[in-house]
Amino acid sequence: MKQRFKVFAAIVFTAVAPALFAQDKMLDMLKEEIKGQMEVLKKGDYPPFYMNYRVVDNHTRTIRSNMGAVTNETETKQIIFVPQIRIGTPEFDNFHDAQNGVLISMFQGPPMVLLPEDLKGGMETFREIVREEVNSRYKFAVTSLERAVAKESAGVQNEKKDKSPDFTQTKAEKYFEQVLTPAEVHFDVEVWKEKIKKFGAIFAQNKDVISGSVTVTYKIWRKYFVSTEGAEIAENRTYALISISGSTMADDGMELPLNKSYFAYFPSGFPSDEQIENDILAMSAKLSELKVAPLVQPFTGPALLSGSASGVFFHEIFGHRIEGQKMKSENDGQTFKNMVGEFVLPREISVYSDPTVKFYNGNNALNGYYIFDDQGVRGERVEVVKEGILKNFLMTRTALEGHLSSNGHARADFLYDPTSRQSNLIVEALHPKTEQELRDLLIEEAKKQSKEYGYYFKTVTGGFTFTGRASTNSFNVTPLEVYRIYVDGRADELVRGVDLIGTPLSMFSNIEFAGDDFEIFTGTCGASSGSVPVTCISPTVFVNKVELQRKPKPTTTPALLPRPY
Repeated sequence: MKQRFKVFAAIVFTAVAPALFAQDKMLDMLKEEIKGQMEVLKKGDYPPFYMNYRVVDNHTRTIRSNMGAVTNETETKQIIFVPQIRIGTPEFDNFHDAQNGVLISMFQGPPMVLLPEDLKGGMETFREIVREEVNSRYKFAVTSLERAVAKESAGVQNEKKDKSPDFTQTKAEKYFEQVLTPAEVHFDVEVWKEKIKKFGAIFAQNKDVISGSVTVTYKIWRKYFVSTEGAEIAENRTYALISISGSTMADDGMELPLNKSYFAYFPSGFPSDEQIENDILAMSAKLSELKVAPLVQPFTGPALLSGSASGVFFHEIFGHRIEGQKMKSENDGQTFKNMVGEFVLPREISVYSDPTVKFYNGNNALNGYYIFDDQGVRGERVEVVKEGILKNFLMTRTALEGHLSSNGHARADFLYDPTSRQSNLIVEALHPKTEQELRDLLIEEAKKQSKEYGYYFKTVTGGFTFTGRASTNSFNVTPLEVYRIYVDGRADELVRGVDLIGTPLSMFSNIEFAGDDFEIFTGTCGASSGSVPVTCISPTVFVNKVELQRKPKPTTTPALLPRPY
């Protein structure tokens, strides 16, 4: 399976939809419906042993500008309904042969099922939509179970196959947050239009910049969850994001982008306008440097990965391989499945995933925060690696041998059934090195390898990895700002046109030290259960050997005339 992680691009929101404030009775209506549908379906040939209903009341507004002009403004209001039905037994059910209970691909989920916004006048419509979708998913559940049973009966028995249950017990919790008021979620659209126009206009002052976009996003979700076990949850989620992206083009046609984002729970949590303007000025100046930077040749040798770069590195290369549910499948690479208790990273490094952390090191808001996952399980801090030794995986209610309970890491986009996903992945060092110590280590290692220089990866935009057995378990991280650090003391040199590639186990074995700093990388992660908000926090990391490849040759013809400005 190919997993993707990328920087936030653009999504956004204004004031909350009126429908959002009319949902105080949503839990009662969902409880009534799930009880009735369970009673009906129990009379069939395949009675469910468990059902849950998820509802997301979503209001999102997006405002985009480019080079100082507002180019797009969108508003989305929707109440999305996703049921889950499990038939068979907890030991062997309709999810046995697949992570998801509906026929989907990574990039195309089932049709979106929307509930009416006016529930007071649409109860019959509400019930009709719910029952139609439940019946549709029930039919697919029957097909999935019959297929899994047939495959199990006809296939050659594999003694090493994971025999743990497909569905485990957990505590059914009741949790209710009051609906956010209009004053709490106020967002002045006209004010923000002017702000992003002013921010984007800074790019227009630089003739080297060919595109400079600023996007502000404000999302308000109210999430509901009920189950036949008795779970009743109503939780609020808010996301505010400013995404800034600028690009230039080298004389050979290679487009060179830089990105930056600011995340908060409410717009009031954003940095000052002055700070954002200074950051854009610095980005614009850096684009001019990139335009004339030399092109990189293929390389193997030592490197430093900044906190943001190593955060993406750990998310892609490590994080996707500790998501427990996918290891249930024999098609998964199962890189770490049988390595609990063994060293998988240097003794210096510990890694944990913690959705309960709302702010890190003060007032740094974390995008991977939540109270309950999408199976209604309270999120827990998971010590994945302690001083280099693998301890645990990110688990859902699907068990894995030796890991028989959920730790609240079942996550999904609006349309999908949840599976194991990362939340806030945090990397920490036992004995961190200073920035100068790491730089000295890089130079020393480059000399040992008879290299003229090593590399420093300062910023990245994301990456992807393959975790299945059907393809090579490799990764590709896409750097944006990369420097050569010369062993002879010459000034660091900005370069372009490089991708960081490799295979996971060899890369892990090359990590040696980590720094005393940290950076927060905010983004979305796309995988089999859709796109979910995540955060990576990591220090600078020293790697004794990385592999770089050149980017594909540009096919764009550079402009003959300079951009008017």
